Amino acid sequence: MRILINALSGIGDALMFTPSLKLLYDKMPNYQIDMMVMFKPVQDLFQSSPYVKNVYFVDFLNQSKYKSYKQLKEIRSNDYFISINVYPSNRYEYNLVNYFIGANKRLGQKYLNSGFLSLEFLNNVSVKEVKDIHNVTQNVNLIRELFQIEDNEIGGLDVHLSEDNENCAVIWLKKQGVDMQKPIVGFHPGSSTLKNHINKRWDKEKYAALGKKLIEEFGATILLFGSEKELNDEINNSFNNKGVIASTSDYMDSMSRLRQCNLFISNDTAFLHSASAFKIPVVAIFGYTNYKELYPWQTDNAVIRKDYKCSPCFFNSPKPASCKWKGKDEFKCIKDIKFEEVYESCRKFLLNSKSPRLL
Repeated sequence: MRILINALSGIGDALMFTPSLKLLYDKMPNYQIDMMVMFKPVQDLFQSSPYVKNVYFVDFLNQSKYKSYKQLKEIRSNDYFISINVYPSNRYEYNLVNYFIGANKRLGQKYLNSGFLSLEFLNNVSVKEVKDIHNVTQNVNLIRELFQIEDNEIGGLDVHLSEDNENCAVIWLKKQGVDMQKPIVGFHPGSSTLKNHINKRWDKEKYAALGKKLIEEFGATILLFGSEKELNDEINNSFNNKGVIASTSDYMDSMSRLRQCNLFISNDTAFLHSASAFKIPVVAIFGYTNYKELYPWQTDNAVIRKDYKCSPCFFNSPKPASCKWKGKDEFKCIKDIKFEEVYESCRKFLLNSKSPRLL
């Protein structure tokens, strides 16, 4: 018997399904679990997972519809008994794909912000989305339709690194001249630009000031993550190139470097959740997205946000982010977060760290 997981959204959403993936593996040992993905980092994540047999990469965004159809037809021929849309997947395209696979049980969420045109009715096992619970729990609630799960069985996020990955990261850090006895702090100052999410980014000048302060006070090495090279270079230049550009085009290589951090500071992005997978303390900077659904899962964290009445205002729907305020007040929920607020949380974590590097 086979299960297909449709992890067609980005790496952050894929990571938040990993506790459910392990539960499926443990509680349904007679089933083979396969994944379908459309982003390369998601493929890298699940190819290293001991819980997944096959990972099918379908480049829906960049290839012809005919080629995608042919790939889907091949996947459908595996005769899946269960197929599952990873939460959140609030688009009609995802539901069409789930239906086309032809599984006997097609699991998906019934979203609070959707309608008939989202084609949710094509999923014959649906669970209502619940406001203000974590995305990990939303996914677990979906697979609770298959078997019983106690809350204490829900584990952390999973990224499986090989020993070679870890060793290469340590060698790379030493080549960069990083003092492993002093704190290593990861930054992700960027974000996706899809759905107007460039507005999730905290001010780059504040990130630069934060980096300078952590270098001066703690002798920290700043590792800059993300594909936003120009942004990272600009921030690094502001503290005289004392930081290190850490990301590569290989997701697992980037993860092995992130694993070496004592602390991670990020906007609401996939890197925030990647750090959570390694139980690294996280200072998470939130604007208009819902921190109750996306806070760092099962790791020490500080969520920095402004408790404005209008925030959070972005929900799981295909609509891009927008703000009711205009001019200088547009997206003020992220603009009004002060350097001092973020720095104080970083300082507390570094002073209280039990990491051998800080002793």
